[in-house]
Amino acid sequence: MNPCTSSGAKTADGVIYARPCLLHAVVLNTATTAAATAILYDNSLAASGTKVLTVSQQAATSANSVHQHFDAPIVCLNGIYLDISGAGAECYVMYSPL
Repeated sequence: MNPCTSSGAKTADGVIYARPCLLHAVVLNTATTAAATAILYDNSLAASGTKVLTVSQQAATSANSVHQHFDAPIVCLNGIYLDISGAGAECYVMYSPL
């Protein structure tokens, strides 16, 4: 597998990477008392266009983290935009430039 870069902890909507890239993995963390959702778009400007992935964590569960790892990375031709919601939610996106 090729090396990849982490976005670091993201707690608000925004651009993860603004050029063509490969999406390798996503980690969504939240407090166990709050639900959280992270939606990734193949877009470098806004939460619109092609939805690449939705990761959700339900409230009041024993786990407070959801991990998605892809054996074959997902190609995002326009970049990656994160739309995140949920009290205390944070998301880490692992990607590599194309």
